[in-house]
Amino acid sequence: MNDLRNKNAYKNWSFVLSTYLNSNFDYVIFSSARMMYPPNRKRLLENITAEDYITIGFTLICSEKTLIERHKKRGDNNEVSFEWLYDMYPDDFVINTDDKTAAQVAEEIKNIIG
Repeated sequence: MNDLRNKNAYKNWSFVLSTYLNSNFDYVIFSSARMMYPPNRKRLLENITAEDYITIGFTLICSEKTLIERHKKRGDNNEVSFEWLYDMYPDDFVINTDDKTAAQVAEEIKNIIG
């Protein structure tokens, strides 16, 4: 994690998120596989300069079978990694995406946010 590119990426993400949060949007959604790791999320959030916002974390999961099918559908010839199916951020809302459309998953997220 000492790579300067990572340090700059987190600073840039924090700046952009701060800009949106200070722009009075009702919701700001940030999606990144990197945020599944607690140190990464902490690093991002500690540099946000906005105030009075609530963070809600979501982890989207699926079965190994579904992940393999989605991987093939994308035409990705790399080996499938199952790490992200089991290594979740402890306080996130977990949504199983098996047999669901993107719209259905979005609706679940919307219902949780309220």
